Amino acid sequence: MLSDPLALLRGWSRDPIAVGLPVASSAWTARRLAQAVLEAAIPGSGPVLELGAGTGPVTQALIEAGCPEEQIIVVERDAELCTTLERRFRDLRVLHGDALELGETLARARIPSVSVVLSGLPMRAVAPRAAARCYSVAFGLMPSGGAIIQYTYGFRSPVDVDESVLKLDATFVGREWRNFLPMGIWSYRRSNDDATAHTTK
Repeated sequence: MLSDPLALLRGWSRDPIAVGLPVASSAWTARRLAQAVLEAAIPGSGPVLELGAGTGPVTQALIEAGCPEEQIIVVERDAELCTTLERRFRDLRVLHGDALELGETLARARIPSVSVVLSGLPMRAVAPRAAARCYSVAFGLMPSGGAIIQYTYGFRSPVDVDESVLKLDATFVGREWRNFLPMGIWSYRRSNDDATAHTTK
């Protein structure tokens, strides 16, 4: 089953802040995100966790890059998009829940750890406390050196590391211009983590 653009459009009409844009990431962007995620993943520490999967273009790119479906967990707030993902990916674990309440969502699913986190959440539109709580839980699921790969339509870091209550190191991975709108990709790690062995290129 291919990506359903109407499902994404309906999701956007129900909750435009949560969905961001009613247009899925381009194939070029999806492949670039998948590469960044798999390069940052810490082997043996759990599945890939994707926050806000939409209709699954990046999920598909992860699978095509060699990540098994059963090693990917997605958290999606919109019920119809969850159904779309379950139909498109038979072995994907889809959690219907709010990624900003990540602790509760993952506790219910009994997920103790992950290898890397991919976030498509519109962090600039999220209240700072909620954003910090989400990131804090995400980092708590990963070993030292774990990374959150965050993508954004903006031209600056979607997380203000100087103002955040979390001490983060931000790395600009790159910008994919073959997307509507152009997509910026960032990598965040805790400042006190030893990330030398897990560098996003």
